[in-house]
Amino acid sequence: MHCTNACQGDDSYDQGMTPAEFRSVVRLLPVFVVVADVGQVTTAAAVLGMPQPTVSRALARLGVLLGTPLVERDGRGITLTAAGRALLPYAQEGVGALERGIDVVTRSSVVGHGTVGLSFQTLLGETVVPALIRRFRDRFPGVRFELAQGSRQKALDDFAAGRCSAALVASPPDLPGASTTVLYDEPLVVAVHRSHPAAGAASVSVERLARDDGDELIVLKTGFGLRGRVEEIYADAGVPLRVGFEAEDVHTARGLVGAGLGVAILPAFAPEGDVVPVGLDHPQALRTIGVIVRHSAQDPTVAAFEDFVARSGRSVALAALSRRG
Repeated sequence: MHCTNACQGDDSYDQGMTPAEFRSVVRLLPVFVVVADVGQVTTAAAVLGMPQPTVSRALARLGVLLGTPLVERDGRGITLTAAGRALLPYAQEGVGALERGIDVVTRSSVVGHGTVGLSFQTLLGETVVPALIRRFRDRFPGVRFELAQGSRQKALDDFAAGRCSAALVASPPDLPGASTTVLYDEPLVVAVHRSHPAAGAASVSVERLARDDGDELIVLKTGFGLRGRVEEIYADAGVPLRVGFEAEDVHTARGLVGAGLGVAILPAFAPEGDVVPVGLDHPQALRTIGVIVRHSAQDPTVAAFEDFVARSGRSVALAALSRRG
């Protein structure tokens, strides 16, 4: 018996797609969304917990099912084709709707009216913290966040004293009664004045920084995670730490560099004014950023945030950093 499209009741038939093919497309969309978010198949594979070849095959299969490629190589990353850009907002909407539906089914309605206390290192409040909060509140718009910021030690002290339920810090420790999720590794660079002899170099060694006359080091005060990492780098290189100024935030440190008062080892940044970044030639020239969340069977809102960070925190953070870059 001949059956019209109205009788069939499945829009996918209009495009010559079988029900099985349509279900395959739906299963592959989350992979496509994560790859589009982070811009690299390797990173997407790490986020998804899948082998890289599996992710590549999923993208290829999705392109075959839809009759057109969705991504193409762009150097060491990928870029979306015109078809990929057209599909992305619908794929994001569909995957997001499914995630919200699962949350509705599996989480108590109390989640939507709770509070998450989050303490974090100040610099992380520019990009990563807002991105995490926004994505979590896309699912639970009624959740409130109580924010505290400062040094790494302050965030850890807040967590230990129970003043917050989550802490976003560099080199996050594994603590009893809490989960730790690594979000990304952040490279460290040397901030120098444009007139500095090393300003045009690809990288500079710790030894050169120590022996160049007039290169006093600008560091953050003790208690800031970055200060500890700089001390570790200099100790590993066997070079004495010659401190010229101690600042309480990265912006002040960059300002001192811009005034020609020394150099500073800071998280990677774009050139700004008279301050330019130069690579630091040392194997420890990076810091790991992560989130510690307290286990809480009694607080479904904190439990939901812990689950969100474990499942989506890395991809959300990397996507936010990619947009900033």
